[in-house]
Amino acid sequence: MRSQITVTLLAGLFVSACTQAEITTPPVQVVPKVAANAVGLDVYAGPRKRGNPVPAFRGQETLPVRTHGVASDGSRKELSGVACTLDAGVYTASFTTPANVIVPDYGPNSPAIFVRCTHADQSGSTTVSAFNATTQQRMNGAAGGGILGIIIVGAVTAANVDNEKDEFKYPPIVVQLKKK
Repeated sequence: MRSQITVTLLAGLFVSACTQAEITTPPVQVVPKVAANAVGLDVYAGPRKRGNPVPAFRGQETLPVRTHGVASDGSRKELSGVACTLDAGVYTASFTTPANVIVPDYGPNSPAIFVRCTHADQSGSTTVSAFNATTQQRMNGAAGGGILGIIIVGAVTAANVDNEKDEFKYPPIVVQLKKK
């Protein structure tokens, strides 16, 4: 009975250590750096209308942003209420974590996103780039086929990459805070 209680307690601690804070705030929309060029989230709408070769707007993506750092009890875990700024060159946003940030989707031409966060005596930053989610999905499906399956699907996938039709996404952002 004692070992069963110990296992239950350890399992509870493991699950609680892996839980993420619920995002209860409304999604934050990015702000174009040049408002005159934008229509809604599409920061390239103006130049596109004038015939300039700019990325095609594919819609929007909701990007979760979280921060991990040293809590008041000395443990390392997810922190809430951390002030952050996001900068992608053509748009920005300010928010507190955890947050969902709505960003424009430009497929393979989606800009890299830089996020910087500060909290008390801790700060951190990270940069993420959009990845080809369609290719990743194909490769994940091939993993069950062993090495030969991965090689075959990898070759077929490489031959079938279509930047115009493939779905591109940003990975969820987690900023690791360190003491200043």
